[in-house]
This record gives sequence, C-alpha cells and structure tokens, in this order.
Amino acid sequence: MTAFPVMAQRMRVEDFGRYKRPFLQKSPFTTDKRQALLDFFTNEKGFQFFVEDAPVTTTEGEGMVTLTLPHRTSFLVIKHPVYGQLAWKVPDGVLKKKKHYHAYLHTESLEKEFRQQKQWALISTVPEHAIVYVDTVIHPLLDGTLSLYLPLGRHACRIESPFYQTLNDTIELTDSARFEKRYVLQPFYAYLTVETDWPDARICLDGQPLGMERIETSRLMPGRYRLTVDQGDSLYYEQWLELANAERKVVDLHGIELRPFPQPGQTIETLGFPNEVLADSLASDSLQVQPEQWADVHITAFDADTEIWLNREQVGQGEWRGKLAPGFYAVSSKKEGLDSRTDFFWVDAGKSVELNLISPLADYGLLNVSCDEVDAAVFLNGLAAGFAPCVLRNLPVDRTYRLRLVKGRKAAETLVRLKGNDIVNVKLKLK
Repeated sequence: MTAFPVMAQRMRVEDFGRYKRPFLQKSPFTTDKRQALLDFFTNEKGFQFFVEDAPVTTTEGEGMVTLTLPHRTSFLVIKHPVYGQLAWKVPDGVLKKKKHYHAYLHTESLEKEFRQQKQWALISTVPEHAIVYVDTVIHPLLDGTLSLYLPLGRHACRIESPFYQTLNDTIELTDSARFEKRYVLQPFYAYLTVETDWPDARICLDGQPLGMERIETSRLMPGRYRLTVDQGDSLYYEQWLELANAERKVVDLHGIELRPFPQPGQTIETLGFPNEVLADSLASDSLQVQPEQWADVHITAFDADTEIWLNREQVGQGEWRGKLAPGFYAVSSKKEGLDSRTDFFWVDAGKSVELNLISPLADYGLLNVSCDEVDAAVFLNGLAAGFAPCVLRNLPVDRTYRLRLVKGRKAAETLVRLKGNDIVNVKLKLK
C-alpha cells in the first residue's frame, strides 16, 4: 500500500462585500453589463478558478486578482498547486451582473512561518461623546471606548467632538501586542470683557448677571451669546455676540448713549403696530427696521398653561402672536418651574413663521436611523418620518417605538426604546 502525505495547507475567504457608489458622486470602480466582477486580495500567485468545471477569466493586479464571473454565480472552486482546493459558496445569495464585489483570499501553511494579519486596537476618548474616524470609517462613541480588529500596519485616525479641538493621529499596529491609547481632546475656550460708564449698570450674559459697570468672564465655550445691560427695571443695551475659539472679545460701551428699550406689553406707535406686543429682546438695530420688513410670528405652546419665552423673556402663555424684525431668535417654554430645551429659529423679512413648542415636562431623545440602502423611507409608528440616513428629534423617552424602513420591495423593522436626553443609533439591513 502506498501512502501519500497529507497537505497541511489551507485557504479561506474573508470580508466579502460589494463596492458601493458614493451618494451623488461618480462611481470609482468598474462594472460589466453582462457579468459580475470579483476582486480577491492576495499576495500569492498561481490560483485557478472554476465555475461548474468551466475556467474563469482572471486579471492579475498588484496584490489582487480580478475575476469575471457569470451572472448569478453562487459557487466558486479555487485551486492552487501548493494550498490545495477550496469550494467557496457566495455568502447571502449570488453574484450579479453590473455589480463589483471584493474579498480577501487568505492562505496558511505549516511549512511557512505564521504571521499575524490583524491586531486589536483599543481607543478611549475624553470626552466620552465623540466621533472617531479610522481610515475614513466613522465610529460614533457614546461611552468613550472603541475596540477594532484591524490589519497590521499604519492607520489614519481623527477624533472629533463638539466644542473640542479636532485631534489627528496615525496609529501603528504590530503583531507583538494590542494597541491601546487614550486621547484627551482640548476644549475650545473664549473670553469676554464688557466696559460701561455706569457704576450701577448690571451686565448679563444669556440672562445671567455677571457684575456691575465692568466685567471679565472666565473661560466660555465658543458660540452665540446674548449680552444685555440693564439698570433697575429697564433694559438699555442688547447685542448678540459670536465668540470664536481662543478669542478675547472686548465690548467697549464708554461714551455710548444708552436709552431704555420698551418693556413687554408696551406699544411701539412709531413702527405702525399700535396693538402688537413685541418681545423685549428687540435691540436698537431691530427698532430701525422698516414696517414692511417685519414678519408675522405665531407661537403655540403645548397647552394653555405653558409659558412662552422668546430670547429668555416671557412674552405669553399658551399662545403668542406678534411681529418680529428679521433676525435670529431663541424660543423655549416653561411650566411648573420646568424649562424645555431651547430651540432657535430665523425670521426672514416679510415671511410669516409658525412654531409649535414641545412640552417642558417631558424628556426627549434622538433616534439616529441608517441602513444599507440610501433614501429608504422611514416610518415611525406607522407615520412617514423622512428618508435614511436621518435623525428623528423631540421624541418622548420611556416609550417603545416601531421603526420601519422601506425601499422598493425591501423592508426592515425593529422596536426601539429611547433613553432620556440621549441619542440611540439604529442601523438596519433591508431584506
């Protein structure tokens, strides 16, 4: 009896997928109108490919081989004089024409020195809510930790978070130990100084008193702030400030003649609206706007007992109608001592605005919806809510929502329970 040695070599196919064209951009890969294309990434040579005993046409490339396969190919036989033979079944269906696929063809041999192909990368961030880009792939973080199994070598890394400086780095993975690194982002800060001539002038930022006559703030987050100067019960100055990162802004009011603004409930006869109640937040620039440029604004609260606050000043309860000059406004509501989240809206000259405020008594969450298809219709509890990818806002928490995505004949459905003051990420695969 003759004995033949058994080969210890193996082959396997991993990370199978399909190339996808970027949204509204030109496709960076090629396709065939009659056949399917498949890229096998491998550094080995000498492979032969067969579909039902028929050889497959191949094109050699740098670190890869491209196969031209018949439409609806489901099985592929791979042969190699050293690594033997592998019968590979296409995952999740068949290969179709006009599509371009990719996969990694790995080979192993006991006669060769084992070399690790991938390594774990453990990344932690401060703050915990951040977005990490690794080789252009986005990873949103909610708890400040990220674990990835990546190929050995160098990888570009970028960490972003609102109100923090973006951090760029290059990480290198080796086969000796897993990669662990903690990234601490530096926050953005700004400083503000306000000077006046009045010893009894009270200076406020976003409604919070900071001092009298002259103030210097501590570190502020960059953004938009409302600066007011009042004396007694009268408001004498108001301005919206834009503070940039590391900016030291100085507002000098020396020598400026300050005049009191009309209080809520007073009429502005010079503007031609004798019966309208105007928000106290209208600054001197607003008072110089022509009457035909003012816009009709209608704000409806959650119920008749809910207070309506415009630019941090109460203007009504339950419902408010009035005219506002073109500009940027902040609106919120209050009931039983609880404030709602502040929303912002823009008023265009002569265009009416209709707003419905959310309840200040409930916590709200956000739902980040995405799927493997672009522009899939999103239905929340049976109601159309937009097209994926999208973010659904102002959803009361502690409730279960039925989320359904539909595109053509494909659909996917799941149940989601929202967390308080947080965002829940949901990614579905249409079938």
